[in-house]
Amino acid sequence: MPRTSALAGWTLISLRPRHRHGAVRRAAAAQGARVLAVSPFELQALEAGAPLQDALRCPIRIASSPAAAAFAATQAPLHGDWLAIGTATAKALRRAGADRVQTAEPQNADGLLALPILSDCRGQHIGLITAPDGRGLLEAALPARGAQLHIAHVYCRQALDLPASVHRGLHALAPNTAVLVSSRAAFAEFWRQLDAGERAIIRDTLCIASSARLLEYLQGLDIRRVRCAAGTQPAAMLAAVQETIAAHECEG
Repeated sequence: MPRTSALAGWTLISLRPRHRHGAVRRAAAAQGARVLAVSPFELQALEAGAPLQDALRCPIRIASSPAAAAFAATQAPLHGDWLAIGTATAKALRRAGADRVQTAEPQNADGLLALPILSDCRGQHIGLITAPDGRGLLEAALPARGAQLHIAHVYCRQALDLPASVHRGLHALAPNTAVLVSSRAAFAEFWRQLDAGERAIIRDTLCIASSARLLEYLQGLDIRRVRCAAGTQPAAMLAAVQETIAAHECEG
């Protein structure tokens, strides 16, 4: 008989943008878990114009997310070599016509910044395809290393009011629940809309952060049960939940 997943019966709260929970749903369903989709944002295209052309002419080009690659591809061809935060972004770049795409481990901004090509980039022109108010680390770290950074904002995040069904769902959460946190901006907007009672519930709910920086942010909100995943991909986030379950069973 097939072995039952440790995630069977768990609820995973996904904070991805509206209409972008599909990958999380598929990964969760394969493990017998359900997804509570909570979208603090929806994504909207921005016409980047000249900044996008400037970024595409750079010898080093970075896409910060699958959405960045997809929205940019509607405005210009994405040929040539790229750096990508994660395999999902790499796939989106290849679909858009990129020739070669390099990713890093861990699959987040910290991993990308550890690549040799970005470790010493003094005087290099680097194009960054992203959204305003996004990850932020690349925008700060690359100029600090001496790079000439050309940023193209090809989409933006439009805040959404959480529906009443989400608030009711939070009050009915079972103990076997985890919040998947891959974006500080998304969690901050989610947190802003919670009342004191709902925040108390989340503080006692397992939260999976996709990076050490996000983990520290969550700890700063006094969230008590936190664990760091190896990246933003659903598989990495779910693996961190499984590791937490296994560690709890060992302690028990």
